[in-house]
Amino acid sequence: MHMQLSDIKLGQQHGTTETANACHPVQVIAVTGGKGGTGKTNIAVNLAQALANEGQSTLLLDADLGMANVDVMLGLSATHTLSDVLNGHCTLEDIVIDMDDKLQVIPAASGIKELADLDQQACAGLVRAFSDLKQPIDFLVVDTATGISECVASFCRAATEILVVVCNEPASVRDSVSQISLFSSEYGVNRFRILANKVESANEAQGLFRTMLSCFNDNHRPQISFAGYVPIDEHLGKAIRQHRVLVNAYPRSRAAMALKNLAGRVIDWPQPEYAGGHIEFFVERLLGNENIESEVMS
Repeated sequence: MHMQLSDIKLGQQHGTTETANACHPVQVIAVTGGKGGTGKTNIAVNLAQALANEGQSTLLLDADLGMANVDVMLGLSATHTLSDVLNGHCTLEDIVIDMDDKLQVIPAASGIKELADLDQQACAGLVRAFSDLKQPIDFLVVDTATGISECVASFCRAATEILVVVCNEPASVRDSVSQISLFSSEYGVNRFRILANKVESANEAQGLFRTMLSCFNDNHRPQISFAGYVPIDEHLGKAIRQHRVLVNAYPRSRAAMALKNLAGRVIDWPQPEYAGGHIEFFVERLLGNENIESEVMS
């Protein structure tokens, strides 16, 4: 059974209180991938923490709604999750976990079927609730599920930037190319940034990127750019086993340095251009409906 928009409890009614995010520009970065096992969630978690360490107010959303792992990676034991918000038991603000002064996390709930089967309006209602959060957000990092589901496509379409995490193996390249091709042709998503993960060197990362580009027809290729790479690093496994974030646990490791450099480049990416980039327009893009306000905000 699909979860419906009406089931989602918002913290405040739209129009009654001016909230912090109502007019605050927000850079929304969807971290995604064509297949599992690429290290996508690790990239999302460390990117969010690295942005926070740079003084950017960052909200990390675990939107891998069927197989959530952010809470596991961070060693969190959440009292409430997105499941409770979707069921109307609490508001989004009730489930926000403060990691430090600049980083907040919204955990999902692993293995709950209703979360994996969200319809498009329920996804939009969930994101609409972000505008009721009191703390202004500079970056919203969304850890999506992998693959080509409608919910993944919706989050990617709504984001201002899409970071596709790819490993140097045939299945990862194939599935990422398929994901990009489908999202471009069917959902009108035409700009992607490629992050090579678990590679040995910059040369290997650039070779992987060239391989991906060669899979597209030049006449129909979306805008694809190289976002950088994260090298293989034994410290990552140590941090995961310790339920710690790599960039904090082992800040001088090769992978941590690469992730901090990535965060620096992300901060320099162009600011959102659509209607000031505030959070309500993320919702409009999520639904692909410029007249969503009367539907979602009521």
